[in-house]
Amino acid sequence: MDIRVVSHTHWDREWYLTAGRSRQRLVALIDELLDDAESDAAPFLLDGQAVVIEDYLAVRPERRELLARRLRDGWLEAGPWYVLADELIPSGEALVRNLLAGRRALTDLGATAPPVLYCPDSFGHPAALPALAHGFGCSVIILWRGLGGEGWPTGDTFRWHAPDGSSALVFHLPRDGYEYGSNLPADETALRARWDAIGPELVRRSRLGLLLLLNGADHHARQLALTVALATLRRVVAPARLTGSSLRDFAAELAERARGAELPMLEGELRRSYGYTWTLQGTFATRAHLKRRNASVERLLVRDTEPWAALATWNGAAARAPLIRAAWRTLLLSHPHDTLCGCAIDPVAHAMTARLDDAESQARGLRRDALEDIVGYSAVVARVQPAKWRSIVVVRNATARPRSGVAVLDVALTGEHVPVGPGSGNRPVSAVPGVTFALSDGGVQYQILDTYVRHDRVESPRHYPSDAIVHVTRVAVWIDDAAGYGTRCLSIDHEATRGPAAIAHPVSGGERSLSNGVLDVEVTIAGEVRLQSGDGGANCRTQIRLEDVGDAGDLYTHSPVDPVVASRCVDAIVTRAGPVRGEIEMRLRIDIPTRSARAGRSAELVATDVTITLTLDAGAPFLRVAARGENHARDHRLRIVFDTSIPGGAVHADATFAVVRREPIVASPEAASVEWPPPTAPLARYVTVADGARGVTIYADGLAEYEASASGAVAVTLVRAVGELSRNDLPERPGHAGWPAPTSDAQCLGPFDAGFAIYPHGARDDREIARIEQIADDVLLPLSGFTIRSALALPAPTAGMALEGDGLAFLACKESEDGGWLVVRCVNLTDRVIAGRWRFGRSVSEAHGARLDESLVAPLPVRGGTIEFDAPPRGIVTIIFR
Repeated sequence: MDIRVVSHTHWDREWYLTAGRSRQRLVALIDELLDDAESDAAPFLLDGQAVVIEDYLAVRPERRELLARRLRDGWLEAGPWYVLADELIPSGEALVRNLLAGRRALTDLGATAPPVLYCPDSFGHPAALPALAHGFGCSVIILWRGLGGEGWPTGDTFRWHAPDGSSALVFHLPRDGYEYGSNLPADETALRARWDAIGPELVRRSRLGLLLLLNGADHHARQLALTVALATLRRVVAPARLTGSSLRDFAAELAERARGAELPMLEGELRRSYGYTWTLQGTFATRAHLKRRNASVERLLVRDTEPWAALATWNGAAARAPLIRAAWRTLLLSHPHDTLCGCAIDPVAHAMTARLDDAESQARGLRRDALEDIVGYSAVVARVQPAKWRSIVVVRNATARPRSGVAVLDVALTGEHVPVGPGSGNRPVSAVPGVTFALSDGGVQYQILDTYVRHDRVESPRHYPSDAIVHVTRVAVWIDDAAGYGTRCLSIDHEATRGPAAIAHPVSGGERSLSNGVLDVEVTIAGEVRLQSGDGGANCRTQIRLEDVGDAGDLYTHSPVDPVVASRCVDAIVTRAGPVRGEIEMRLRIDIPTRSARAGRSAELVATDVTITLTLDAGAPFLRVAARGENHARDHRLRIVFDTSIPGGAVHADATFAVVRREPIVASPEAASVEWPPPTAPLARYVTVADGARGVTIYADGLAEYEASASGAVAVTLVRAVGELSRNDLPERPGHAGWPAPTSDAQCLGPFDAGFAIYPHGARDDREIARIEQIADDVLLPLSGFTIRSALALPAPTAGMALEGDGLAFLACKESEDGGWLVVRCVNLTDRVIAGRWRFGRSVSEAHGARLDESLVAPLPVRGGTIEFDAPPRGIVTIIFR
């Protein structure tokens, strides 16, 4: 046996301590490392993440060169991750940005990360993780939770194949995870006893004769007298060879030994290690509102900021890549598993809220600046010509395909100027009268949804802002033929100059029904929602209801407490009858027992009303569902349930760079006595229930937990209210998963809201797979826009890019990391090769296939503004071009 000792710390940046307090301990830890008299004992691993380097240098900038030298010579190791993120909640593109940020942080110091995707404590792993490893040149993945126990082959080394066919070597940590080699005794007798406790398991599991002894634990500095302990351990394990090692050297030796070796094969997600170690799959609904915000900001950055910034750069605008990276860094700081999973103290959640606010503000500002560049608006030029100002609305299509549809726009018309500064006090401000208007551009069909008054500023980098009271009319507008990642600008006139254009499939309403010719919706007084496609080809009877159960668990694990209670429908009325948008408002009431009532001490109930708004837009084959209410109860879980009426259907869920088939996870009584597998699963954008004839897809806008039952019902968690970080008395998981602390804010008292959509369709074939993905964009990235009150002209339409190939799904468009190139990425959702094309609004001179890390692979044919490529089955295709 060849035993490699890797000395390390597992650094949870924030958890039961805030990031600021943790940093104080981190600085002391790294100071001690850099000043260590035993610096030659063994290299030290900074937990596979680079953010610790930035945190340290923020306090110790004078030690930058020494730290950089230690990283370059391999005595210190960090990366490839920027932060050790949860891997099942963030999108695949967020994981890519995480690895790109980690590489940048090390490159800035002249260093590189070990070629190891180090994932020592993630709460499960996506099926596409080997593709991520392959895309960043990591031949080895080291992980722990989610693999091991019943249903898995035994041993410590495997080959794991991603859906796209790429593979990686997996080294699986033992039952005690990353801390089994911590605090090795220097006394030989004590060390022999310690080795007798851990050595047999390592030897028994070894497939290649190479053992990894991780010497460290949570927030642990390097062990004192490590040189003495290693010398003693060499005598204990003789004649086996034992050396202090870097992670890089261990991975190289593992890869060399694995060449030609027959190793067990892994496929799919790694989300079950029952009977081996805790999997901790109960965090997907913890602090659900923050997960929803995170998903929204991710989507804003990936789909509605980066592409516009890239296209603006292509049109000659200044590069915004450094600013976009800054926004990503702000968001990524909320992705460590303790933070994003919600299993941390309340101040950590407060910090996450502030980061999400900041990242969203940065992304929105960058999007606005890029779109103004694309349509040719100059704030500086406009600011000095107020007499020529005219209001226009810039409508954008944040998808890589042309489409028509409904855009909800806030149309702002200028009222009274508002002075600021000396002399502006006590000046009466008159109310803005109501204004009727028409949108011109060949005429458009619109429907007024709401009106309100607010302040609005026209800003310029060379002038003070010009503030005004504006009258805002929220309208639903039918937009025809918006180009992929293109814009259309609408002029706002006080009087209509031409008649409205025709609208495709307008909405009409009945007593409790809506129809647009594509989809018919009817709601019964009992709350059943009947959906029927206009051609009769797809239908479902969906009982939308609420379901609540007591929760005696903690932030890691749901622990249900009977009784389960259900809602009743109080009312259902049509509130908008078209022609652009129709709505039915349902009011559901649910009586939630209090904690004392569930304990049998009283019959007190908390009556909770939740408003469910069903929205049907012109031409849409899907029904939007919005839920809005207020949580007044503690220690419970509230879910919205969609009964698809497809019992026994197969369940497919959107996931990282792939759609995965999911079946319930079961465990034997013996394994479940250590941790019970919950029936819930991570929810990305959608989950489909389908049989051989029909299917229903439920979309969600960021809530991260669902359960699909055998009856065909899909339940999505709206609120999970608990007040303890960790408990040790749960039947589902006896023992503390973290340090106990009260978390009163995790009771999530107060308002909540969430958005969904229901799409009834036919059998889940290749055509329908592509359609489901397209509708995900229509649901989550509808046509939208903003008003420019100080425009000097009406800009012409623009066209950015289009992705062609049925079954190909757009993933990203961004500026390259090294500048001078653009990057586009898509994924093939089918099991067949697809001939794809990218079409752009201007000529391309050079294009290459590339890895996820943007390393060039092979040139691609270019014809004018078109790049052609073949997408392998389930393949992720990255192209870099200029």
